[in-house]
Amino acid sequence: MYIEYYTNNIDDKEIDIKNNIDTILPYNISAVSAPLGQIRFIKKNFETLKCGCFVDYPLAYCDINRRQDLILDAIKVAHIDFINIPIPFFTIINRKYDKFRDDIKKNLAICQEATIELRYMLEYRKFDHSLLCKVCDILIKEGVEIIYPSTGFFIDNLHDNLIACAYLNEKTGIKTIVNGNAWNKDQLDNLVKFDPYGFSSNSIPNFRMLK
Repeated sequence: MYIEYYTNNIDDKEIDIKNNIDTILPYNISAVSAPLGQIRFIKKNFETLKCGCFVDYPLAYCDINRRQDLILDAIKVAHIDFINIPIPFFTIINRKYDKFRDDIKKNLAICQEATIELRYMLEYRKFDHSLLCKVCDILIKEGVEIIYPSTGFFIDNLHDNLIACAYLNEKTGIKTIVNGNAWNKDQLDNLVKFDPYGFSSNSIPNFRMLK
């Protein structure tokens, strides 16, 4: 299972980030995700670590064309390995699917040219599963294979996160990275039984329990 550590704390100092990364490295972490400023620092200090950058995060407020500029900035500045970008929520809620397809095509073209992976972040807390299935169908048809069910911006629950991932994977075949935190071993046991494509967490104790 792909295992990822993400950090999105706005009050973390560089020393805090470095100490956290040093702590999680023994736990077979596959990659780290963070906003641009933090991921640039991480990539500089952990050159061999696979890194991903949050773009237009967490609420996708930018104009769709501006999102390509942000991706280009992340590639140029941080030399990252993948992009995590929220779906354009305003576009989706208004059912402007052609505009969404255009967003995917333009973002994917940039990532493919740079030979990096593009992943989209959903928000199952705010949108019903039938709409998210439509979103995942479009993503797969346009060439995006991996999603996160939530941005982590809203209060989440591992059990609900797992249900969303299981539903979307079963209905569309899209690969899912569970990104709700676990608080005890039983919850992590359920995660392992589900066996998703991946698990992403910002809680260091989660990785200790997994190991």
